Amino acid sequence: MDTIVIISIIISCIVAMVILALVIMLFFYHWRNKELLINFTAYIRENIILKDELAKLHYKNKELNNQLNKV
Repeated sequence: MDTIVIISIIISCIVAMVILALVIMLFFYHWRNKELLINFTAYIRENIILKDELAKLHYKNKELNNQLNKV
């Protein structure tokens, strides 16, 4: 009888530790995804700004080429 109680306590402790590990992994996964999403959003914003700047420079380059072709 005592061995059954000891074995059941050991099994319940193992199950409790597995559940705790899964909860900790879930919180870490949520935190990591949130951090990556924030960084990815900043990356996209920066790319949009650079794309607009590149379009402006391309337009200026066309204007300068047209002025050179006229001369």
